[in-house]
Amino acid sequence: MHNRSILRSAFTLVELLVVIAIIGVLVSLLLPAVQSARESARRMQCTNNLHNLAIAVHNYHDSLNTFPNSHFYEVSTTDSVCNGTATLCEQWGWQAMILPFIEQQNLYNQLGVMNFSLHHLMAKANPSLPNPTKMLQTRLAISIRPSDSNPNGELQATRNFSTALGTTKGGFGAFQPGVSNYVCNRGTDYRAYATGRPDTYGIFMEVRSKKMQDITDGSSNTIMLGERDTQICNSASWVGVRNPPGTGTVGYSMVAATSHVKLNTPDPPIPWNSTTPPGCYQGFSSLHTGGANFALADGSVRFVNNNIDYKPWVASAPRHDYDKHNPRDPNYTNVYSVYSRLMRRNDGFPLGDF
Repeated sequence: MHNRSILRSAFTLVELLVVIAIIGVLVSLLLPAVQSARESARRMQCTNNLHNLAIAVHNYHDSLNTFPNSHFYEVSTTDSVCNGTATLCEQWGWQAMILPFIEQQNLYNQLGVMNFSLHHLMAKANPSLPNPTKMLQTRLAISIRPSDSNPNGELQATRNFSTALGTTKGGFGAFQPGVSNYVCNRGTDYRAYATGRPDTYGIFMEVRSKKMQDITDGSSNTIMLGERDTQICNSASWVGVRNPPGTGTVGYSMVAATSHVKLNTPDPPIPWNSTTPPGCYQGFSSLHTGGANFALADGSVRFVNNNIDYKPWVASAPRHDYDKHNPRDPNYTNVYSVYSRLMRRNDGFPLGDF
């Protein structure tokens, strides 16, 4: 009787398999909900990052009565490192300029952002910081999207400073700057200022800094900042640019983006660094499902869907979206998308739904 009681109290193999199957079904039902909750948390953190960066840009404006440039550009003709040329002459970007407003005053002071140009710093001109590379690789939590995938340890390997004049003089080789997943809005014109473009119609440009009163379309109708992912589009850098006058992968696109490229341009079929048509190195992108987060000029953050109205620029078509300045031209609206209107601060057209 005693042995029979022991046998009756044990689980049979069939019962054990049934329990395992039930647990498997429960896990399969709960997993999507858990993943959805995680993505919601990541998106919320990304939203907070963008909001705080936008507030920092506003505080910069309050202090200096202007928005920061996307990056510095001009070089003195007597410059000892770059010899008067802006080409391959490293320059600070907008995020380096707002460091004091994102609780990074100490980093700002140690780098000497307002005392040394980036190319001078890389050329070892700062006696108190003969090797700035580690400091320029600082991980800024506010600049990193929580859902981003960066195989290079949050260093920008693809957009490195190889061949840059200051970096070469300092002997730092293919220096990899710190990553940022947030870029500023340069507008709709993708061409370089060096080609004679006086304005790119966004809030940030390498020259001619903008003020709040320049946003005549309204701060709630104009994008200030947006996302760029690392996995597909090789993100950006908070440090600055390697080639200030350039339109390529190490030019203004290291810190800024335009509407020239469709949101979340896929790679493939368009490689991230393609120039014909341009890949996503020039645009905004995200690993969030279905779209990306953007900070508007009023400091609010909106999620913009991938399916937002977008009209690609075609070389054989009239270039209304980039060249014309007269919003009364009836042909202007024919190629003007909601996405590009969000990027322009002063087009004068109603925005529409987004």
